[in-house]
Order: sequence, then structure tokens, then C-alpha cells
Amino acid sequence: MPIRSLSLRLNFSWVLAGNLVKAACRFGVLLLLAHLCGLASVGRYAIAVALCTPIWAVVMLGLRGTLVTDARGEFSFADYLAVRLLTSSVGLAVVGGMIVFGGYGANLAAVILLIAFAKTFEGISDILRGQLQKAERMDRISAGLMIQGLGELGLMVAVATLGGGETLVVAAFPVAMALTLLLWDVPCCVGMLRGAATDPDSKGGLWRQPLRWRTLAKLSAVAFPVAVTGFLIALIPQLPKYVIGAIMGAEAVGLYAVVAYWISLGMMVVTALGNATAPRLARYRASDDVQAFSRLLVRLVTLTSGLGAVGVAVAALLGPMLPALVGKEYSDLPQLAVSLSFFALMLFVTGPLGRALSAMRRFWWQALAVSLGVAAAVAVLPWAVRSRGLTGAADAMTLSMGVVAIVTAALVWRELRYRIRREDVLPTEAAV
Repeated sequence: MPIRSLSLRLNFSWVLAGNLVKAACRFGVLLLLAHLCGLASVGRYAIAVALCTPIWAVVMLGLRGTLVTDARGEFSFADYLAVRLLTSSVGLAVVGGMIVFGGYGANLAAVILLIAFAKTFEGISDILRGQLQKAERMDRISAGLMIQGLGELGLMVAVATLGGGETLVVAAFPVAMALTLLLWDVPCCVGMLRGAATDPDSKGGLWRQPLRWRTLAKLSAVAFPVAVTGFLIALIPQLPKYVIGAIMGAEAVGLYAVVAYWISLGMMVVTALGNATAPRLARYRASDDVQAFSRLLVRLVTLTSGLGAVGVAVAALLGPMLPALVGKEYSDLPQLAVSLSFFALMLFVTGPLGRALSAMRRFWWQALAVSLGVAAAVAVLPWAVRSRGLTGAADAMTLSMGVVAIVTAALVWRELRYRIRREDVLPTEAAV
């Protein structure tokens, strides 16, 4: 029996709730780790995450985004899972080499290895959740996120209560992720695939034997630009921190990060909207329903730009209070808050436009747009920080995301115009 999709409103609500619980649990994990094992343990955990995250950003290959927008079934789910398992093995091998040749101490090496296994289990869950997202069942994904987050906290407390040291406490991460994968994500995905029954070769399951190596290579090539885009998008918010740190010092980086933190909260809403609507945009594109695609995209851009406008108004209203909260010597904080709010506005608007290009399967176009934004930031940031400090950095990032937004919007408009013209031509040819 086919699995019924949820409404956009329900999917959005579930995604937002799941991400909020996950974020709260991750914050609680940091507090618990500091309380149970000390700040040095938190530092080793942060180093391990910083080392493993870029590796997995590459080896995950953007497969989930490719799967969610694969409305025509170009590849089977078994192909996506096979590529994810193969690339995750490569990631583990790279981390193993880093540990052997990197000269890390025993404690740090153990934490790095545990985080690598956690990333591996999380990556497998990620592709399974991509299949659930494609079916527009964000409730099951969000339930998995909640189970995983609460499991991490619960296992950490249990291990610490039993007298476990730092390594055993950190081991709660991969254990919780493995249990969530086996007990929740796999059963949910298997049930959904059997209900859909759209892939006779894999018989509704997760795996296919023998592996189709040419198909896996083709899928990797299709997904590669998604990985490039994801890496660049993750890089953009970090660029001002690198430049500020080099020119103004660590304290200025901390101040910038504190004032900019609220942007991540807004992005949580934008991401929830994008995850909830990406499968439907892909379905409209696959069926060449240009009107439905355009209506949904306009609604998304309106919502995200409205959220950004509210952020600008709040920053202008509450910005004058920041010097009293942070320090009187930082008199330009109100202007920094306003400048960052305009950066957030551009960032929020770019979200649905990027989802539209992904739904159109124009992955290299999206990579091009984001690359131009990164190039603009790299070119302008050093001059902006030297001449105008933190506010200059925020203005440079607004320019960078403005470039991404304008180029992405132009590419989306170009593709929509092409499809509208094709719709106009086809009936005429049929009549002749």
C-alpha cells in the first residue's frame, strides 16, 4: 500500500520541531561534556568535529539532494545507498590515515575515530532519510532526529554515572547514531520502499546484487556538483571569521560570531521550508507543471524575504541595546546588527532559489552561482575589514550573497522561460 504524503504545513512543522530538538540536544551535549569531563574534553571534541566535518562534506557527495530531486527515478535507491556506503568507507580510511600519520595524542586520536564512526552512521541515516523526504514524510525523519538527540544525551549521562571516562562518554555519539539507524531509520525506509514498490530490480529493498559499477559512477558524477555547492555554502559564513581573525584578532571574531548567531536560527526556518518543499518542487518540474512550480517558488521567496525583512526591523529596533550587553567600547554594534540583518535577508532569499535550481537538476548552475559569491567575498573582505571593521565584513557578506541571489534568480528565470516557451511550441506543433 503506497505511503501517503503529508501536507506542506505538516512537513514544515515536523522539520522545524525536529531541528529544534536536535539543536537543543547538541547544546546540552556540549554542556554535559564540559561538566562531566572538563573543557579540555570539549576542545578535543571540537577539534575532532572540525577535522571530520570537511571530509564528510566531500564524501557524502550531496547524494541526499540528488535523491530528493530525482522525481523521474533516474537511479534506484539501492544505487544511492551503495555510493554512500562506498564513499563513507573512503572517509573512514582517510581519517585512519590522519590518525596514523598525524601525530595526535592517544586521547585525541580516540575521539577523532569515534566522531568518524558517528559521521559514518549519520551519513547512512542521511541517505535513508532522503528517501523519506522524497516521499514527503518529514514526520519520520524528525522523529529520528529527536530519538538520536535524546539518545546521545541519555547514553552520555548513563556512561558518566557508571564511571566511564572521556572516551566512553564520547562513544555515546556513534552508539546512539547506530541504534537510531538500525532501530528507526532502516525499518522506516524499508517499509516505505515496500509500500512504494517502484523499483522491481531491488524488490522494494535497500540493496542490489551485483553492484552496477557504471551506474554508480554515473550517479557520483551527477551528484558531484551538489557536493561542491554544499561545501561552498558551508564555507561562505566562515570566510569573514578567517579574515577578521587575521586582521583584528580572536576577540573580534568572537564578537562577530555572537552578533551573527541569530542568523543560524533564521536559517533553521529557511532550511525547514526547503526540506519540506524540495520533493514537491522536483515533482512539479518532472511533470513540466511550470505554473505550480512558479506559484510554490513565489510563495517560498515571499516567506523567506518576509522573514529577512522582520530581521532587519528587529535589528534596527534592538541594535542600540547591544553595546550595553556586550561592552560600551564597541559603539558600532547597532550598525553591525543592521548590516548582518541585510546579509541574512540575502541568505534567506537565496535558499528557495537554490532549491529551485536543484529541483530543475541544474546542479552545475547552482555551483557556478555560489562560486561567484565566494569569489566576491574573497575579493572584498580584506579591504572591507581593514577600512570598516566588523561592519565592513558584514557589508561584504551582503554583497557576496547578493551576487549569489541575483545570479541564481537569473538562472531560475532563464529555465522557467525556456519551459514556458516549450509549452507554447508543443501544442502548435501538435495542431499542425
